[in-house]
Amino acid sequence: MAVAGCSAPGGAIGGSKVTGQLTQKGGGPIAGARVTFCDGASAGSKGGPTAITDENGQYAIVGVKPGEYKIVVYKMSLKKGAMVADENDLEQIEAAGAGVHVLPKKYAAVASTTLTASVKSGSNEVKLEIDK
Repeated sequence: MAVAGCSAPGGAIGGSKVTGQLTQKGGGPIAGARVTFCDGASAGSKGGPTAITDENGQYAIVGVKPGEYKIVVYKMSLKKGAMVADENDLEQIEAAGAGVHVLPKKYAAVASTTLTASVKSGSNEVKLEIDK
């Protein structure tokens, strides 16, 4: 399971822990996707507590402040013929312009995502299911 802490807005150390699984309706788990919890302070950016899903679609984020969140999910794959040093490094793929989004675009932006969560103090489980 991928575990990430975040010092971006909403990710102060000492907050709650959020775990879950990302799946696709009618399909299985989604591996290698970025899951970001965006609160009011980070809603205009890509910032916020973030994790990358593991091979089972599972993720864990520690240090999430209790509150209401919109969840942004995206996954990139290399464009045909594109080359980067680490094809599993989402930031490198994105920065090089070598990737293409492979999940429905509505989940990739705060303004359009339909995924939400209410995080309470302590441990939270947030299972995410997206359309094909």
